[in-house]
Amino acid sequence: MKQLVAAVSRKLPRELKNFHLIKRQSIFIPYCEIGITCLTKEVTEINLFFETILKLIDIEVADVYEISAIMGVEFKLLKEAIVDMIEQKYIITSQNKLIMTPRGRKALADRKQVTIRKRNINELSVNMITGNIEESGKNAFAKPSKRDLCLSEEQTITKDYLESNYAIINEIYQRNQIESNIFNTKILQRELYKILDIAYEKLYYVKDELFIYKNDDSEDYEFIIKGDIGERYQNSFYHQVRDVVYSGMENFFERDWDFSKNHYDKGLVTQEDRQYTKSLIEKLNGSEIISDELVDQYIHTRALIDEKELEAIFSCNQEFDYQGIVISCERLKKLLNPEIVSALNAISKKRIWLLYDPKEYNVNKILEQNFGDKIKKKEVSVSENDRISEQFICFYPNILVEYVEKTEKVFDRPITIFEGRIEFDSDVIKNKIDKIIDEYEISFSLSEPEPEKMGKNKYNKHTKKGIAHTYKKYKYKEKNK
Repeated sequence: MKQLVAAVSRKLPRELKNFHLIKRQSIFIPYCEIGITCLTKEVTEINLFFETILKLIDIEVADVYEISAIMGVEFKLLKEAIVDMIEQKYIITSQNKLIMTPRGRKALADRKQVTIRKRNINELSVNMITGNIEESGKNAFAKPSKRDLCLSEEQTITKDYLESNYAIINEIYQRNQIESNIFNTKILQRELYKILDIAYEKLYYVKDELFIYKNDDSEDYEFIIKGDIGERYQNSFYHQVRDVVYSGMENFFERDWDFSKNHYDKGLVTQEDRQYTKSLIEKLNGSEIISDELVDQYIHTRALIDEKELEAIFSCNQEFDYQGIVISCERLKKLLNPEIVSALNAISKKRIWLLYDPKEYNVNKILEQNFGDKIKKKEVSVSENDRISEQFICFYPNILVEYVEKTEKVFDRPITIFEGRIEFDSDVIKNKIDKIIDEYEISFSLSEPEPEKMGKNKYNKHTKKGIAHTYKKYKYKEKNK
């Protein structure tokens, strides 16, 4: 159990005085990777080969063949060096005679060579909220789904914008240069000289976390984004959801209006449950070691910390003993996030029962995609229930999480929050869940055949083969009242 408590402790939300956490969810921050076309300036010590030629010219040894003989260098090699010096505008030629330019005289005097090159600087990342520029690769790219929250870009990348951030781009460029050249000369200065244009742009996202808190005594809310610096993300969040809701933020609100209307008065957690959980969070935050005493305080009837605690229970399920898992859920697709799906698929030698509403859109397809093989092996059993009144996750008979999706109004629109209550008393859990086990004839055995369910729900025009373990849609006929 200590491993579970440690996993929960690592994911604890930030504490806010007089507020309690009601929801946390992923939010995606837009970045743009860019490349720029520019001129760079490199100042090096003039190489010895060039310097010798310039010195010979300076003492009026200007004939190419004579210079070749004095230096003991083949004419072919000397010619290549002369071409480079002409390109650098150190010399000009006339009838096999070399003439030093003013630039050549300056290079000879201070023994410095200045080279201007056109090049591309790639993989710069612009934070499209703050406008900060940094190297790409510092943040992990993330791909949001259509149901995720994405802040919309608030920066426009132009040449003027890049020039206003010249110093930052120059610093990144200098930091990433490999100091080498063909003549092994010492580099004295290397810097960005001039920004010419934007070479390419590519939008991507970085995953962050949004925390929603509610005041203990009022209807006030506080919104905090984990990686926010100077509340810039928070200000953008308010701007993008408060008045005119940006397209990337629509999923902050509940999209199912019928669902939201029927869930305003749903409640499960008492004030006593919530106060115990707040006290537990303080103790977990203040403890570096998970003691036996802390574990005893953790396994107490209370409010669930949040959905991250639920994910931790799934991922650390090997830490406690249980016969099997029963999940009853009104909106199963929403509950089955990637972390929970991964944990369920990793469970072996335990039977999992999923009781779900067949009217939920596309739910059968999602079940097939996530658990198709386990369903065939009878490791996962699915049962339709279009009259779900109780939602819970039970690691029978050791842990029971009863929960509701509760609607609250924020910015004059509904949001849905997850409210849970966790129980660790096996006797209490059995009293609550055994009637569900009897009603659905749930068995946690992996080997025995599934019993036929004889009772009040019968399938029309079908022979009863078991307790709804397929994805065929049957019509239920209620018992005569």
